[in-house]
Amino acid sequence: MLIQFSVENYRSIKEEQTLSLVRNDDEEMSDNYFVSQAPATPMLLKTAVIYGANASGKSNVIKALDVMIGIIANSFNKKPNKPILTETFLFDSHYRKQPTVYDISFVVDLINDQGELQKTRVDYGFVVDEHKVYEEWLSVYPKGREQNWFSREYKEEIADYEWKMSDYFKGEKTSWKKQTRTDQLFLSTAVHLNSEQLQPIYRALTSRMPVIRTDRISNEISKHLCKKSEKNKAIVIELLKAAGIVVDDIIFGKPNINLEDLPTNLPDEIINNIEEHIISEHETFFVYYDDERQAQKINLQDESDGTQKLFEFTGLILAVLHNGDTLIVDELNKSLHPDLVRFLVKLFNSPINTKNAQLIFTTHETSVLRNNLLRRDQIWFCEKRNDRATILYPLTDFKPNTNYENVEEYYLHGKYGAKPIIQEFNPSEFMEVKGVHLNVKTYN
Repeated sequence: MLIQFSVENYRSIKEEQTLSLVRNDDEEMSDNYFVSQAPATPMLLKTAVIYGANASGKSNVIKALDVMIGIIANSFNKKPNKPILTETFLFDSHYRKQPTVYDISFVVDLINDQGELQKTRVDYGFVVDEHKVYEEWLSVYPKGREQNWFSREYKEEIADYEWKMSDYFKGEKTSWKKQTRTDQLFLSTAVHLNSEQLQPIYRALTSRMPVIRTDRISNEISKHLCKKSEKNKAIVIELLKAAGIVVDDIIFGKPNINLEDLPTNLPDEIINNIEEHIISEHETFFVYYDDERQAQKINLQDESDGTQKLFEFTGLILAVLHNGDTLIVDELNKSLHPDLVRFLVKLFNSPINTKNAQLIFTTHETSVLRNNLLRRDQIWFCEKRNDRATILYPLTDFKPNTNYENVEEYYLHGKYGAKPIIQEFNPSEFMEVKGVHLNVKTYN
């Protein structure tokens, strides 16, 4: 469960910008927020949307979180001469030479003093450039009070780190410190060297917060769910029907390999890999019954882009809802009808979301702003200043009209900013230029 994410000096983001999933004092629309059950943690929101013009930097907010997760996941196995994948703000000579700051707060299940799982707030962050980790810190709040498990800061005068380690943090700390290079994260190193305390924190960051772009999502999760059991497939079909895709069945083409024909002495890992390959290679067919109740199948590739995209999302969404994960999507509206975007948001905000999964997304689709679908603190905007730096701000920065506020209309009329500034374009001089030849065939 995400509490908030902050980033400074990444791509178009100059000063620190923070996306918060913390509920404000307004108690309206109670289905849209939940009690995290972690001590010293406020009410959290189930969904949040970011609006902004093209090139406003809203995708960079999502990319920054994705990059942070990637750095954590790849740090231990990173080769010494390979740069850390981060980018700084280019349009300021000072910031261009400074490291990037990533900071995240979230809720995870940790084992308490009684040996029981307890939802616990965790704060983690680091400061990096392409070559070095300058700072890193991790704090937990098991009883509502901060326990700083570890922190380190690079000191130029001694060409080494100043470390702080808490007694609450157990394990081979000295050994883990020695084996952490200056271009590696201590969190990742300690986890790969068997720190049991840090394992759930690492997993929460690297496996429980999927960040996706809608043009790069795969349908593999949906196919896996359907193939694993008829019950799973029935749930996939039920979700598709709820979204307006009235499919009667989903079937798959026959694989070229039969698992029963494989040697019995093959390791389980190899068999599992083969099984996954078989599932991924299956052709997918949607089955519809005609007027005589005869099954007619249509290859998924022949369905509309929207239907294919919804099938891709279905398995991912079901997995996220089942696990109580946080799903972050850039450009949710791509290939999806506005009603489907609203449907997905309603799904996460509904009582059916019993494990308090979260959905964070960017979009240009303004219908999400209609009819009390979202609270004011769930709506965010991105805008670029004159210095080309992105600023991120919530709708709650604007005082509401207590009698009436049509958020969609106000946004479209520019009350909240975060819209493109459209100017007139007069190509008359270009149109009169002689000797310009455009080959129309190049557009085909």
